Amino acid sequence: MHLVQRRFLRLLPVLPASLLTLPLLACPGLEPSVDDGEPASTSQGDGPGSSTEDTGLEPDGSSDGADSTGTPPGDDAAHAFLQALPGLWVAPVTSMTSVGDFPIMAMDIRPADDRTLFSRVDLDADNNLRFAFALEDHDGEPTLVFRNGGYFLGFLRDTRTTLQEHDPQAGTWRFCAVTGGCDYVDASFTLETPERLVLTATVLGRPHMHWEGMLVEARTLDGDFPYDPTPGADDDPFPAMPTLRVTVSWTTPTTEPVDAWVVLSTTDCSLVPGSCQPSRFIRGTAPVGATSVDLVMDQIHAGSYQANAFLDHNGNLAGTLAPDSGDLVSVPNHDVEVAPAGESTASIPLLVEL
Repeated sequence: MHLVQRRFLRLLPVLPASLLTLPLLACPGLEPSVDDGEPASTSQGDGPGSSTEDTGLEPDGSSDGADSTGTPPGDDAAHAFLQALPGLWVAPVTSMTSVGDFPIMAMDIRPADDRTLFSRVDLDADNNLRFAFALEDHDGEPTLVFRNGGYFLGFLRDTRTTLQEHDPQAGTWRFCAVTGGCDYVDASFTLETPERLVLTATVLGRPHMHWEGMLVEARTLDGDFPYDPTPGADDDPFPAMPTLRVTVSWTTPTTEPVDAWVVLSTTDCSLVPGSCQPSRFIRGTAPVGATSVDLVMDQIHAGSYQANAFLDHNGNLAGTLAPDSGDLVSVPNHDVEVAPAGESTASIPLLVEL
């Protein structure tokens, strides 16, 4: 991971909001959500809220249709897409924005309810990106929606795009913004193989995000999805999902601020980079004198996980999600169970310095 990327991740909380355009998280002009169903949580201080701040760029509404060679989507296109998506997809992001690249984006796409596929990746307690895919009623028709956004520096950005066309030969599904059309947000998913999912997005005609997700773990559906074929409303909030609160503790008080990390996987991990794949991860900063920190993962899928926790003393864990010399670590593969609803808790002591 490049030094510039490490500095970005460590300095993220002090960047001005006007610079933040990472993968549609806080893209200028994206409409804020009034009710997103799951506010972000923090380990210290007040949680972030939604924003109606005018950032100076608004969709012009000049285009709401497709302009390439694909065909208008039908029920088969939506069905094929929803069956192909479930799984843990991992890759770096080339965001092509002022913040540069993002080293690891792990999207664990699973059902959040009977008609919504959902995934989320967290930088820290205040900054995250989430995807949702569902059938919604738009203009009286069941329509496949890609919902995209998240919190960035405490400001919520959330946009809905609808399926405009499907090219079955190329394996491409093209989505455009409900407000502003393809001229505003134009996002295409291409399933190049069953194990390679490429997302390319433009905003206001400018390259904005490129992600070549690789399927590293399958997620099996319990039949055809959506389980409930009734379309949702075009303003539904995100489905209610569980929360996990992890208390990471250690014995010797910190002598300087240091990042604490929790990495969750669905398989056992060693301390070797790449030994397993992250399903969710989050970091928080422990202040001087601390012997513990709470890290909260909102909108997490229920189920069993293996957890590994670290104090990242040299500040380089973001690129690998694995510790190295000088870091304080937990005993590997702490069992964590996330209940189907409400807040689950786990306590992980850090016992070994590498």
